[in-house]
Amino acid sequence: MHRLSAELANVWPMTSTPSLLIDLTGVARLAGVKRPVASMWRSRFRASPDPFPHVVQMKQGRPFFDAMSVAHWLDRTSHGNNPDVVADAAASAAPDGFDVADGVDVARIDALLTLQAVTGRSLAEESAASLVSLAAEIDPDDEFLAREVADVDPTWASWAEQLADAAYSPLAASRLLEQRHVATRATLGSAGPLTAEADELLLDLISALTAARSLTLAVNAGVRPGLAIDLLARAGDEDLELPAGPVGRSIRRRLRLEGMALPSRDSSADAGRISVLRLPVDGPTLAAHMLRAVDELVLGMRDDDRAVVVAPASALTAQLGAGDSLTRTDALRSGRVRAIVRLPAGLVPAATREALALWVLGRETGEAPVADRFTAVADLADSDLTPATRADLTSDVLAAMGTARDVRAHAFRFTRLVRTSSLLAARGDLLEVGGRTPAVGDSARELPALLDRARARLVDDVPRASPSEAPGRALPQASVEVLVAERHVRVLNGTRVATDELGRTGLVVVSADDLDDHARIGERRVDPLVFANLHPSARLTAPGDIVFRTAPTAKAWVDPDGSKVVASPARVLRIDPADPGGLVPELVAADISRSLGGPGSWRRWRLRRVAPNAMAPLRTALVDIAAQRAELESRIAALDHYVDTLTAAVTAGVVTLTDPAADAASDPQ
Repeated sequence: MHRLSAELANVWPMTSTPSLLIDLTGVARLAGVKRPVASMWRSRFRASPDPFPHVVQMKQGRPFFDAMSVAHWLDRTSHGNNPDVVADAAASAAPDGFDVADGVDVARIDALLTLQAVTGRSLAEESAASLVSLAAEIDPDDEFLAREVADVDPTWASWAEQLADAAYSPLAASRLLEQRHVATRATLGSAGPLTAEADELLLDLISALTAARSLTLAVNAGVRPGLAIDLLARAGDEDLELPAGPVGRSIRRRLRLEGMALPSRDSSADAGRISVLRLPVDGPTLAAHMLRAVDELVLGMRDDDRAVVVAPASALTAQLGAGDSLTRTDALRSGRVRAIVRLPAGLVPAATREALALWVLGRETGEAPVADRFTAVADLADSDLTPATRADLTSDVLAAMGTARDVRAHAFRFTRLVRTSSLLAARGDLLEVGGRTPAVGDSARELPALLDRARARLVDDVPRASPSEAPGRALPQASVEVLVAERHVRVLNGTRVATDELGRTGLVVVSADDLDDHARIGERRVDPLVFANLHPSARLTAPGDIVFRTAPTAKAWVDPDGSKVVASPARVLRIDPADPGGLVPELVAADISRSLGGPGSWRRWRLRRVAPNAMAPLRTALVDIAAQRAELESRIAALDHYVDTLTAAVTAGVVTLTDPAADAASDPQ
């Protein structure tokens, strides 16, 4: 209450509200600085001869300033990083009564920007009646701006024109307004805009699926206007089906701002369609609602139709309850789901920890018996959507959409084919059906020859174990979460060891930092009696335990001896010796160190497994190679030390080097 009173006491008396208001967040955006810097200017220069402009209005406890006064102050005092601060002021401010978080207000300004772009007239000079008349002339059927202009505050027309000038065009102003609106919608969660990488993946898929045919692009209300226009441009066709309501109207306005024609109402109903379904549409939505929307899309598809569904992996691929699983199974049973892809987390800035998934739908595979139908699946949870990754995934999906001959002729990089019947019978994660997607690399047929070539390059450092080219059994990879559930491994938490407990003698303490440099393991220790007294329930490591961490990067190390203390946040992965499930500690540590880190990421780590009869020989070979590598590293370190000492001695003049070849040439014998 006292703070609000102090703010109100600082409100500068004005005879009228200024034309444009700006808050401290807008000041920071206008000046090109961080938000705290704007607050610092206000307090630091309060008693100076040229103070920061006074508050002119308080709204919901937030101070607002006269935007032009702030812009001139920034320009006059040379604060901030924007040399064009006065010209750009309108882009960071707003008129009184406008709320950038209100979609209706944003639509009204967007309509004015569209009207200005289409007519080329100065709206600030038009009366309210004239604005309505112009809107009715441009949009007689009220498809995209007539009702918004009729409801707009006429005084906002001047700001719309200033905004277009500050952004250099009505189109750029519309894009800027969309960005500012989205930034206020933190509650959107998974319905928020996608990152540029995810947008590019969608564009690549649409481009590939429409390359050989002309299809009408249909988007739902979850596709933002900018992405819809990019999808239409990539599809290379002017036919477009838009959702009803505000989103469809905003996309039509963007079309006119881009100088493109509105979609025709009399397009052929028999034309093929490519649908882009982005779920959820607005804010958090239950999996049941999203799956129902997918099921309706599947039921309405024809043979020539294609579709791409983007939704949280928790709905499209993860384990579901009985009712939701039945809805998803109905969609899979249609035979139209040709590819299922789990994408990495972080593709929705408003829900950074949630992973998305893709379904690509096409022609029904009903002509093939149920037992012979297949679906392509891929797990990119631990991959980055680089241009090469997007291109290869698009190529895989396109091949999976083709005929059996197309599938046989394609070398899949990310996807594998699983029987659709297996997906229908799955009760857990769909990506776990049939094991893990094969690792990227050379085909299994070439591996024996490549192994011989690699072995020949070792010369004298060949391991004792000699592999022979004989048929063996390959076990599919599995996630840590699945292996824990099947009790092949256990995850043990580390112990919170205080700094004052550490010393130079006693039990070896392994911390998360030690996993970056294994040579440091053993430098920190703890007295066993003190440790047992302070942590009576703590457990020491056993030989073969894998000590791992998840942040800042995934790292792991195999404890060969055991009896060590693992300091939190590091943890232990302990393989069950009675039922290891094909896990070899050294192989597990290598897989972890190649995986992506982050909170909870360890559950998704994929671990390679080997047949039971190959486990002991493989571990022996890996231990032997590790010992040879350690010996070579020791020799390299000794040579480095000798080089340093030799050069120091020669440069100090305490030793002299002679050339043996020169001495031999000067010898009379």
